Amino acid sequence: MNRIRRHNNLYIGMMFIVIMAFGCVFPFTTASYKWNIKYDKNKLAFKKKFLQKALPPCSAGRPPNILLIVVDDLGKSEISCYGSTTVNTPHLDQLAAEGIRFNDCYVTAPVCAPSRAALLTGRYNERYGFETQPMEIYPNNLPSYWIGKYLMNTGEFVLDEKPRFPPEWQIQKQGLLPTEINLAEFLKMRSYSTACIGKWHLGYSKDHIPNNRGFDYQYGFYGAFSLYSEKRKDPNMVNYIQDSYSAKHQWKKGRKETSAIRRNDKIIKEKRYLTDAIKDEAISYMAIHKKEPFFLYVAFNAVHVPFQAPRYYYEIYDDVKDENKRVYYAMVSALDDAVGEMMEKLRSLGLENNTIIYLISDNGGAAYTRATDNKPYKGGKLTMFEGGVNVPFLMKWEGRLKAGTIYKNPVSSMDIFMTTIKLAECELPDDRVYDGTDLMPYLTGSKEGMPHEQFYWKADHIKAMRMGDWKYIQSIRDGWIELYNLREDRYESIDLHEIKPEELVRLKEVFEIWNKDLMPPLWPRIMDYKIIIGGKEYLFPA
Repeated sequence: MNRIRRHNNLYIGMMFIVIMAFGCVFPFTTASYKWNIKYDKNKLAFKKKFLQKALPPCSAGRPPNILLIVVDDLGKSEISCYGSTTVNTPHLDQLAAEGIRFNDCYVTAPVCAPSRAALLTGRYNERYGFETQPMEIYPNNLPSYWIGKYLMNTGEFVLDEKPRFPPEWQIQKQGLLPTEINLAEFLKMRSYSTACIGKWHLGYSKDHIPNNRGFDYQYGFYGAFSLYSEKRKDPNMVNYIQDSYSAKHQWKKGRKETSAIRRNDKIIKEKRYLTDAIKDEAISYMAIHKKEPFFLYVAFNAVHVPFQAPRYYYEIYDDVKDENKRVYYAMVSALDDAVGEMMEKLRSLGLENNTIIYLISDNGGAAYTRATDNKPYKGGKLTMFEGGVNVPFLMKWEGRLKAGTIYKNPVSSMDIFMTTIKLAECELPDDRVYDGTDLMPYLTGSKEGMPHEQFYWKADHIKAMRMGDWKYIQSIRDGWIELYNLREDRYESIDLHEIKPEELVRLKEVFEIWNKDLMPPLWPRIMDYKIIIGGKEYLFPA
């Protein structure tokens, strides 16, 4: 019997080797030419002509400087002005105290790249096919797909049930479509100096990089992540390497390819801790361009994985026994100090009264890292529960917005775009729909009511919507649906879809009206994120 079993195991092993060898020579391709990204020539021509328009002089003279700070994967539960008791964030708290803290701000996607696309265009990312994360690598043949699906331990990330991936030449075209007009391109029409400092994650081919998308200056990296410090054995740095396949991939990639640090598209050697380097670059840019209007897009990668923190901050949390959390909290503190130094530089340069400051997170905290959980909100990054899409948002304009204001009505990250466009007196093209709202009338009291009545989310098999107090989430593939009344149940604990079917029908009807105008997704998701909440398993596109 043992001999038969050994024989069968040997046979299976040999067959697997044969399949792999055959697959290498004659790849059983998983590439689908359905995923064919094409740039609309008419829209490209329209955009080129539009951006050449001459605008009348700004009625207020010099338009205000724009400082847009985006932090990465930072939920409300690690900011003390939002009630955190784990981390002290005095500089973020000061920004809130001197400006406006939004209690109910939504991003358009619970994950980095789609969220950033909508932030910079003022349009739902689904309108132009940017539903899920762009991917740099897909399984390009069936053997590699089978290995990933059945032999690799991918933990909470489950490979797509069907091998439906794009060909290599199409992967290069993933990113923010060149037909879209981002905030930097609009502000160039107003003669702003523009800089993108930090994480980009909106494409890495020639058509997508910041220097070709309206930014005069670029510093940072193009992909989803990079190491904070290239010296992995630096005694002044503390690393925490999580036991997951994604963490291993990140540490292995290091600062290569799209994780390389670049200045104006040229790879450079960076010795500084990346949070400090991004802050330093931003401060330098302010000083150099203080005599002209500037748009400074500062996209920190903090506090995204991989986890690395300067030992100085790590030592602050000597009472935290969980090493994972301790390094994470240290990273939050380093980020907080970086923001504080930027604010101090604005003051010392005398730019405070003519600079609008926005600070927002691209999505909720990454609960899968086990360093945060977003409580009391449900879920986190990658989920469309409140923990994934309801984010911290602070805004300040010295002398123009009342200090210490807490704004409670729901707003959208896309409102940053529209508020800025209106303040800079830019014109919008009439060939596309814009979804952001100018917040200034609401914040100054000249306009009452709600900036938004509806909020929408869509990614592959998941749909979600908030309208008024009601929110529903549905997986059309997995067959589940949930309905919540957020006024009475802010943390989504009581599913009402069977008790309030009329509300569910009402929301779904409105969602489908919005949905019919969307472009189909331009690339597929590669995985689902599996999360279990209250004993129920959910799969959200990753």
